[in-house]
Amino acid sequence: MARKLRGPIAPGIYHVTRRSAGPIAMFRDDVDRTDFCNHLNRVATRFAWVCHAFCLMTTHYHLLISVEQDALQPGMHALNGPYAQAFNLRHGRNGHLRGSPYGARFVNDDDDFLGVVRYIALNPVRGGLCEHPADWPWSSYRQTAGYAVPGFPFVTSEPILRCFGNDVSRSQRLLRELVESL
Repeated sequence: MARKLRGPIAPGIYHVTRRSAGPIAMFRDDVDRTDFCNHLNRVATRFAWVCHAFCLMTTHYHLLISVEQDALQPGMHALNGPYAQAFNLRHGRNGHLRGSPYGARFVNDDDDFLGVVRYIALNPVRGGLCEHPADWPWSSYRQTAGYAVPGFPFVTSEPILRCFGNDVSRSQRLLRELVESL
């Protein structure tokens, strides 16, 4: 049975999550993660998404993106379908990689926005993948917080940093305090 289509998606900022089907790893290694990031880069360009933050876990991922009217659904289709096909081909498997439909929660205001930024940055720590959020290379946190040079061309960190003012160094320090005050 086909899944019911979602209604129109309003423009705005969304926290988007996608899980794998059951205990299947959605990302087995850095080759998978790199491939997904390449897909995400193409989709963000094609659908005019602005990716503020992201994190790739083992069985799921998180995106914090700004989208235009009705650009989320076709973008998610263009992201997840080709990635799953490439994953299955590379790993010699067939069947579903993705579980239930993706989740997309509208981000209401600046406090909500920064709360999602913090949640995404801390996800690998809470998931036991690393001890410090800056240790996880498959997240935008390292570059946004100033721990690493920008490495993900699809990430636009400026809106996060502007929440703390116009001085980039000060904004990065305040972001680190927000996220790392466990």
